[in-house]
Amino acid sequence: MKQSILSLSLLAALAGCDAAIIANQRAAAEAEAEADVAVKAEAGGEAVVAAEADAPKGDAKVVANVDVKVELKPDALDLETVTYLIKKGKVKDADALEKKINNPKEKLHHIDIDGDGKIDKIQIVEVKEGDTIIFELHAFPSGKKDKDNFVIVGYINFTADKTTNVLIVKATYAPVFIGYETIVYDYTTPIVVKNDVVVVSGGIGFYGWLYAPRPAYVGVIVWDAPSIVIDVHHDDCWPPGHCKHHHKHHKHKHKGKGKHWH
Repeated sequence: MKQSILSLSLLAALAGCDAAIIANQRAAAEAEAEADVAVKAEAGGEAVVAAEADAPKGDAKVVANVDVKVELKPDALDLETVTYLIKKGKVKDADALEKKINNPKEKLHHIDIDGDGKIDKIQIVEVKEGDTIIFELHAFPSGKKDKDNFVIVGYINFTADKTTNVLIVKATYAPVFIGYETIVYDYTTPIVVKNDVVVVSGGIGFYGWLYAPRPAYVGVIVWDAPSIVIDVHHDDCWPPGHCKHHHKHHKHKHKGKGKHWH
């Protein structure tokens, strides 16, 4: 009888050891997985967290996309002046507005998403939602030059209130800006509504373009190609080869347009 009790005690002890070993192995595996996630997150890549060991097979993995956090100050984009250009008719359409924003001489923005020291390009993308027209301002990091890599930095909304016959224009910063919730530039301007359609008298100017029959505007981003230096060697001697080591070197710089897209 004592031998049986001893055997049972020994088995229980061994089972306890096995459970402890399994628990330690599982804890080590989880710690390794967490460390791997931390390394990937620190590198700015995609962090993938494995599903729990006891989760049913076929469950999707938890995926966390870790992006570089962008925080901009309002002085990086002069939305007040951008709104003023529209209000005072200084631009005739979205294309003219986009060129103004990207013109360094205008100093309307100095956004540098990737911190490479170069001002990024801003693209206007128009979205229509019922009686509201929205201009999304997309900033493209200059170091990427990728049409799918952009950050929305602001919005300009044009909302036609057909009951009061006014157009409400409102410009706001995107969440990448510090204090974006509290900064709004807005004004109203009279409109004419006929048969539930906004009509601008004369059909000219920015508002005439805005409500004219046309496709939604999508700006064109053009990246300047680097200067190409070509060395041309001329032999001033005749016949050719008569004078040795007597060459003039001419350098021609060519500036062209590189990648572009809508």
